[in-house]
Amino acid sequence: MPQQKTAPKLLGKVVITAQIKVVTGLRVGAATSALDIGGIDQPVLRDPITDKPYIPGSSLKGKLRSLLTKAYGYPLQQLVRQPVEVWLHWCESDQEYRCCLVCPTFGQFPSGPGQTRFPFVTPTRLIVRDSWLRDELEVAGEDGTVRRLKWSEVDTDLPYTEVKAEVALDIITAASNPRQIERVPPGALFDAELLFSVFTKDDVLGIDPNRERERLRAVLLAMRLLEDDYLGASGTRGYGKIKFQNITVKWRPIDFYRNPKQHPEEPLWQGDKLDDVLVAFDELVGDKVWGSKHPQASS
Repeated sequence: MPQQKTAPKLLGKVVITAQIKVVTGLRVGAATSALDIGGIDQPVLRDPITDKPYIPGSSLKGKLRSLLTKAYGYPLQQLVRQPVEVWLHWCESDQEYRCCLVCPTFGQFPSGPGQTRFPFVTPTRLIVRDSWLRDELEVAGEDGTVRRLKWSEVDTDLPYTEVKAEVALDIITAASNPRQIERVPPGALFDAELLFSVFTKDDVLGIDPNRERERLRAVLLAMRLLEDDYLGASGTRGYGKIKFQNITVKWRPIDFYRNPKQHPEEPLWQGDKLDDVLVAFDELVGDKVWGSKHPQASS
């Protein structure tokens, strides 16, 4: 008789939306097939239809995962050996996976070295959408006043981007290697969306509401860590500082998707500082999603 599995029961989704404000020039790079003389050496990734830069969900999700892996000090395994080594964390046992605050949220690699399959894996909790450039940006005046301007009102080197010249100098000969780097300028705004799936408690599958609560808290923690880190390339040279603002956290029960008029989404928190929601996470978010109001999530 073939082996049977039961899917975990979905209770709803926690939806996090925010604006990503670029504080220092941001470069999420695109591959280059050829080098044009006098052209850009390192272009940014652009939407092929609108030509606007965007932040891929994979870039944002990967950075959040990396920050949490380091925050919790999880062990690393070698995923790729050539052309460069890539070390990542993934769980190799059922017990490790049940306790992990990274793999169930961001995804367990389906195969490690030797194409090992892990039967204990449950559906990935977190979805991170591509973040699209808004039609306006924030520009600070000399007096510190912030104004919102249309891109058509701002002069940029290329559509929606600046070109930063960098030069590498040989320490001995002073020979130079100039290059031109394309960046999204400070003040640019991107719309971000993250969705966290909430499942009912399941002892067989190892879905523990207390751990699920901590996994969602960890997502917000990773977002806060990112504000003191960088997104994209060359962060140690000043690139990629960002800030999350206009943040909203909402709860959409499964009945919302069946009939949103009868079962509307529930706003949980709104603000500009992640510190505020992290300090009061249990009261503002955790208890409302996994508490007595939604008993199936914790029973």
